[in-house]
Amino acid sequence: MQKYDAAVPFEFPLLSDKWPRLSASSRLQSAVDEVANELQVSPEMALTTALGALSVACQAGYMVKMPNRNVIHPVSLMLLTVAESGVRKTALESKFFKSIRDFQKKQENENKKRLRKHEFEHEVWSTKRQTLLSVLRKAVRRGEDCEQIEMRLRNMEDEKPELAKTINLLHEDTSIQALLNSMHDHYPVACLVSSEADEILNGLAMQSTSAINALWSGSDVTVGRSSRTSFTITEGRLTAALMTQKSSVEHYLERRGKRARGSGLLARFLTVYPRSFIGYRDSSEGKSEKTPYCDAFNLRVHDLLLKTLREDGLKLSKTQVIEFLPEVTEEWNLTEKFIEHQCRVNGIYELATDHAGKLMENMDRVAALIHLCENDSDRITKETFISARDICMHYSMHFLEYLVPETQAQKDAKKLYDKMYAYQDQYNSIFGTSWMLRYSHLTRDRLDEALAILEKNKYVERFQNNHYRFYPDKVGEKPRLNPGFYRSMRPQ
Repeated sequence: MQKYDAAVPFEFPLLSDKWPRLSASSRLQSAVDEVANELQVSPEMALTTALGALSVACQAGYMVKMPNRNVIHPVSLMLLTVAESGVRKTALESKFFKSIRDFQKKQENENKKRLRKHEFEHEVWSTKRQTLLSVLRKAVRRGEDCEQIEMRLRNMEDEKPELAKTINLLHEDTSIQALLNSMHDHYPVACLVSSEADEILNGLAMQSTSAINALWSGSDVTVGRSSRTSFTITEGRLTAALMTQKSSVEHYLERRGKRARGSGLLARFLTVYPRSFIGYRDSSEGKSEKTPYCDAFNLRVHDLLLKTLREDGLKLSKTQVIEFLPEVTEEWNLTEKFIEHQCRVNGIYELATDHAGKLMENMDRVAALIHLCENDSDRITKETFISARDICMHYSMHFLEYLVPETQAQKDAKKLYDKMYAYQDQYNSIFGTSWMLRYSHLTRDRLDEALAILEKNKYVERFQNNHYRFYPDKVGEKPRLNPGFYRSMRPQ
């Protein structure tokens, strides 16, 4: 195996770091800033919701090609925002999904027309068929030749009106069986969306992980049912834009976390636990009757959505493949090698190789969506890829912090933190390593690893040989220890 170059293409962000920003002229960034300011929510929460809307709009008509590889995959995203009640999740979703919901309302009216037309045509066809069957019965009773009547009946079966196809992009209260049936019988593109996704997350919709994984990957999904004919969904696309509370995620992890991790379902999610501004919001700030940047974003989403549908509104348009400029290849390769390197023992992704294995693909998808939001060209720039990478690395840190079990070094660091917290007044927040060894009962190697984590997360600062100054969190708060940062800096 070739030895990995010590040079790294990026540094892992801290949980406390501000999220990356796109260029000042970015349509997406302007909308995120405007909505975040108006609703007084965190920018990362607004960005995640906006990416969900872009995923819905683009997933049917676009795919993205990996740099310098003959690998093409969908642009669909699976997004999970975990925030407590009262942070304005519903208001945020209504802002960025406005054009999609307007499109859906219009389609609901069209769906009613299609269904009425189908009912009429089917009734006419059924009447003709019943009439022919009546003629056939009389001919049989009379012993007459029935060949011509039978031929007409066979021809009628070919003329049977097909079930009216309808478009239902947004699914908020559904089971996986109903979702798959809808995608097969009608429109093969869907979005699981909810600003209060407790039922979706913990209900039936998240049990069939293999089908959801296949839809995310762009693979065909074959469904076998005892109550109806088996079927296959081809070119199906699925976005998940879920918002829920921490208690719901904890309940889900208790019930299905091991299965979801083992199947790769959770690894596909871009997860964020956004900052809450509850208690610090000012109702006199941020409010405005005009939202030009959000309006421009929704107009772009609407245009992208229409490009994915043909004139009849029911068939997918020809898929357009978005590619990266050649300048991206070297940065992309370095990033992939670095992430792969961190999957080794003592690497940051040692306990999250499933998540690490999907990171590059998620970076490609986010880069494609940012690119499509900003312009119509078919090549993604290096700047856009780096922005997408930096955004995905923030999602990755949240995944590691909240959805991956703690390493032994993290447990040791928290144990050491608790000891120093309890004795900080007695020792004036200054502790020597000999004291730490005595009271923490850690070996020297484990103490060094625990100190490295606390130092990286700015809970301790070395100021003399073998002495550290302790900087605790606010009273009542537990330390937020970014997983594995000391390991990413250690030579392997």
